Amino acid sequence: MMKYLLLCILFASTLALGPTPAIAQDSSKAPCSSFQKLPDGNWKVLRPVKIEHATSSVMLSAGMTIGPGTNAVGVNLYYALQKNCK
Repeated sequence: MMKYLLLCILFASTLALGPTPAIAQDSSKAPCSSFQKLPDGNWKVLRPVKIEHATSSVMLSAGMTIGPGTNAVGVNLYYALQKNCK
């Protein structure tokens, strides 16, 4: 619940700052070039990314860290990155 709240706050702040580049996503693909795997196994968002799934979407801001169990709009972001990005 806390991670969801954080994502909502970051999404709202991103909207307040104005338009940013976005990449549309579905749950089976990940924009790997927008993420960097960190030495501790987490993933860092390198540039703003819009994640879309079904009828929902969320904007991830540059600098965010995605760790195990991070979910947004019904997608396990950490699992998707682990599965699709090397």
